[in-house]
Amino acid sequence: MNAGVIRALVGLHVRQVAADRASLFWLFGMPLMFTVLMGMMFGDMNAGPREAPELTVFDGSRGPAARGLIEALGGHEAFRVVVADSAGSWETARALVDAGSRTAALHIPAAFDADLAAGRTAALSLAYDPDRASAQTARTVLEEAVLRLEFLAAGRRAAAGFDEARFDALWRDPRITLEVRTLGRLGGEPQPSALAGFSSGFQHTGPSYTLMFVLMFMLMSVRDIVTERRNGTLRRLRLAAASPWLLAVGLFLGPVVVGLAQAAVLLGLNLLLPGMDYGDSPGALVLTMVLFTAVSSALALCVATFCRTPGQADGLGMTASMLLAALGGLWWPLEVVPGFMQKIALALPTGQAVTVFHNMIGRGWGLAGNAGHLAALAAMLAALLALAAARFRRLVD
Repeated sequence: MNAGVIRALVGLHVRQVAADRASLFWLFGMPLMFTVLMGMMFGDMNAGPREAPELTVFDGSRGPAARGLIEALGGHEAFRVVVADSAGSWETARALVDAGSRTAALHIPAAFDADLAAGRTAALSLAYDPDRASAQTARTVLEEAVLRLEFLAAGRRAAAGFDEARFDALWRDPRITLEVRTLGRLGGEPQPSALAGFSSGFQHTGPSYTLMFVLMFMLMSVRDIVTERRNGTLRRLRLAAASPWLLAVGLFLGPVVVGLAQAAVLLGLNLLLPGMDYGDSPGALVLTMVLFTAVSSALALCVATFCRTPGQADGLGMTASMLLAALGGLWWPLEVVPGFMQKIALALPTGQAVTVFHNMIGRGWGLAGNAGHLAALAAMLAALLALAAARFRRLVD
């Protein structure tokens, strides 16, 4: 292999990019602006509103058992308890939750205390939003309070002189304990996604906009390849004993070098943002960026082989970059979109790469945990390189 031809093509591409101030702005300035602005819009991805969501209680019983339930619900950071002035109704409680104005609403019927004292089945009604962590916490706390109340009532009925102090001591310090750990590596409310470990919106926008602008800049270079082909530059290099394979490798590696430099600078500067980190696996971070940058360059080379004019290259390159960014979860976290959209995203290099970042940041996963996603990126790279090589050979021969 004539390494000199490859070095010349790589060096030419690097010099062209460095000499163009507009290119430098797209490389570094625009990504940083988007990262900061969108990170501020996402804000704190776990804290939610400043005031805890409200759990409204409609107490129609007003008895000691009902008061005990309400007291058990109090004192939690995930939600705040507000006892309504009126007894209300189950329909009112449900309507508040359906409207999104309450995280949950509890209706205690007027007969609750009387039924419990008489040994009859006592009913409660809880309306809650299952998509909100605060509502799930409220349901868990209420179920624990109801269970305690049931055991307490059963003990009173079973034995005269039931020792409530002893019961309370055993309830607070049981012989069996359950250790619970949150999914996220950075704490926060337990959530069924990698975003559980996110403490800042920058932890999504930092990696995602780095990936987006690396991809975008690669696809902007499609125009250069098309122009060189139309000007006959590639054919002259071919006649100068440079094989199509050498030309393809040189045109592939040039953008890779620039893309890796761009990614290194952006990821480094992103560390200055509040709450930003990339997890605990430098190996997974480096391998992800190398594979994604290589995939982006191979995709650009493929796109160039289908374009006949610079105008087509600009339109197709920009369209492809926007679609891959939007569908791949670079504009918004994949965890907030429907399941079928997540499946579409994982069929794209953008979706695979941003998922690795979310796993590293939110779950603390490294090379082993992300092996499937990294293998998918490697497979995409191999397929795109094979297609680009086949198409490119036909163009220059």
